[in-house]
Amino acid sequence: MATFLIITALILAPVGVLLYYFWVRDRWEREPWSVIMILFGAGCLSVLPAAVIEFAIQAEETISSIGSAFYTAFIVAGTVEELVKFAFIYLLTFRSKYFREEYDGIIYAVAVGLGFAFVEDIFYAVQAFSAEGAGFVTVLLRAFTAVPSHALDGVIMGFFLGRAHFMKDPHERRKTMVIGIMLAILFHGFYDFFAFLMMVLPINLQGWCITGLIWIIIVQWATAHRFVKTAQRRSCNQWGFDLHPTAADLAIGPTPDVPQPQHYQQPEYRKPVPNINFCRFCGARIHPHANFCRTCGKNLTPPP
Repeated sequence: MATFLIITALILAPVGVLLYYFWVRDRWEREPWSVIMILFGAGCLSVLPAAVIEFAIQAEETISSIGSAFYTAFIVAGTVEELVKFAFIYLLTFRSKYFREEYDGIIYAVAVGLGFAFVEDIFYAVQAFSAEGAGFVTVLLRAFTAVPSHALDGVIMGFFLGRAHFMKDPHERRKTMVIGIMLAILFHGFYDFFAFLMMVLPINLQGWCITGLIWIIIVQWATAHRFVKTAQRRSCNQWGFDLHPTAADLAIGPTPDVPQPQHYQQPEYRKPVPNINFCRFCGARIHPHANFCRTCGKNLTPPP
């Protein structure tokens, strides 16, 4: 019973922590949890079509060579899974009334990606217990590698989806979404490739595979962090705030009636934004007369 509870916690905890982590970074208008849970459920369901397609195009039953590891990682797993996740995200959110800022694309894609990872975790845990009895180790490793990787792939894909949502040119919109999908496939493929290589390389070379896994996760986190910051700044501008205020702005605070950028169409259902100040460096809320940001520590005093 204790083992079952530990396994359950290892499956639920990383999903919940990562979902909340990216949700609270939506500083301007956070999405309702009802929408997030619907997308999370859609991510769980997306495992079914992905599994059917993967089974149909799988060239070999087992990974026995570097070539089969590459094919399985980039084509079978990376391409199929990211395309299926994108299809669910696009169909459920692109025309949604809740899609009001660029950061929304990130939280939508993260929710679907974590739903996918959640079902995958359950599948791998059951498979490991029935075959080798190593379910605890499998879920523990996936909690710190595979689950964050799915979430970070969602950040990368969702960043470009959010940008595409507010583009008027259909050609630019499609090109931007394709870039997001390709980057997500690339990161997903490299992660799986290093993991699958451990199944075919001799034991004295597996240390390089572990190094590759750690490297790709670090690069994913760095890329996702940059995309989150960029989406926060662009979303801030969409709501009419100035990220580089003057001394007068710091004293009286921004006004919600600043004209919107041309690429953003202000919806009629937009809620009024309160007259509050934000750090021009990280976007965190600050006191109107603060000299330093309590979140990033930057000096807010305008230069002389």
